[in-house]
Amino acid sequence: MTESIGILIIVIAGFALIKGIDVRFVLFTAGIALGIASGDVVGIFDEFQKSMGEGKTIAPICASMGYAFLLRMTGCDKAMVHYLLTPIKKLSWFLLPGSCIVGLLTNIAIPSQTAAAAAVGPILIPILTAAGFHPLIAASALVLGSSGGGDLFNPGEPEVVSIQVGTGAPLTQVMDALAQYEIIAFTIAVIVFVGMSYAKPPIKNIDYIGHDPEEDHHPTLFKAIMPPLPILTLLLVRPGNPLFAPLLSVYPQGLPVSHAMVFFGFLLIMFNAKRISALTNEFFKGLGFGYAQVISLIITANCFIAGLESIGFMQSIITFILQAGPFAHIAGSLSVWAMAVISGSGTAPSVAFSNGVLPSMSVIDIHNAIDLGALGALGSAFGRTMSPAAAVMIFAAALIGVSPLEIVKRTAIPLMIGLILTISLSLIF
Repeated sequence: MTESIGILIIVIAGFALIKGIDVRFVLFTAGIALGIASGDVVGIFDEFQKSMGEGKTIAPICASMGYAFLLRMTGCDKAMVHYLLTPIKKLSWFLLPGSCIVGLLTNIAIPSQTAAAAAVGPILIPILTAAGFHPLIAASALVLGSSGGGDLFNPGEPEVVSIQVGTGAPLTQVMDALAQYEIIAFTIAVIVFVGMSYAKPPIKNIDYIGHDPEEDHHPTLFKAIMPPLPILTLLLVRPGNPLFAPLLSVYPQGLPVSHAMVFFGFLLIMFNAKRISALTNEFFKGLGFGYAQVISLIITANCFIAGLESIGFMQSIITFILQAGPFAHIAGSLSVWAMAVISGSGTAPSVAFSNGVLPSMSVIDIHNAIDLGALGALGSAFGRTMSPAAAVMIFAAALIGVSPLEIVKRTAIPLMIGLILTISLSLIF
């Protein structure tokens, strides 16, 4: 009886998400409702309090967002995009797929799809439209690149942190699994997208008036290298790398994400000494933004999971996935994908799935748990990238003055093909 009530609550929560109600409110309210159904509503509030101070989650995510705010204020994000796009502009045949790759690389450095699109869009769309591409294709390339999972390469991203915390695996092992699936899926999606763009160009005309992106900023090579520098450092300072043996003696498990972000953030502030006060304020503003926009999702997702656990529903899901064998990859990834499409959020579904399922699975088979978490994160990223409710989708649509659904029609098929083929390959290999 309790599980039947739980299913009803989940269905109502899904309907509320479709209606556009804030995903955090929906998750928390559903968690409370599940707690009432099980007679343990206090446990939901205890989970809220516990999640508010979870250092393993808060530190890397908020520090990464603080650094991203510094990059934006100093113009480093746009400088990186400028230098990435300069050689691509000369290769007309590579311009469209190259634009998607630039969006992906930007999202690696900037852990927000909308912020990445805001850095890339004003430069990318005029270049593509000037080259003869329809504005709808340009905006679709922007969304596909900026939201297609580049953040999964960023060790400070909540999806990455949740998989690591949920499995207890080394960060390098988690990153390797995520990189493997993301590269395969994104490559397939871009190839299909480019093929569709040439085979079936849009007919409807859009009055898009571009501008000269060079007027907006003054790029320098120093600014351009600052966005990827912390991430490159994190990837290089890993156990077993003899080049960083002295540093690894201090950090035997690898450099913590928050340490890298704070260190390079401090350097960036010092290199802009005339603006120390403003940049310091911006960094901490980014920390607060990370808590308000990302950690809040994790807190409410944990409350929802606690509610599911209180009625025994979470254990039923875990049992089902364990018994599904290799098909757990399909069930896990597609369920997270569906929630991302409905909610427009890639973080909440992936974090909820990782926190709820992976701890139990990792006890039995940690390698399978990591793979399942990576495929769930991939499904969540791709689901967001084809959701009309996603903030990055709404932003890109507003840039060229179309409905988000027009862009969804261009991104959905490539993304679904990429996701399904990648899941299929995971079953084979």
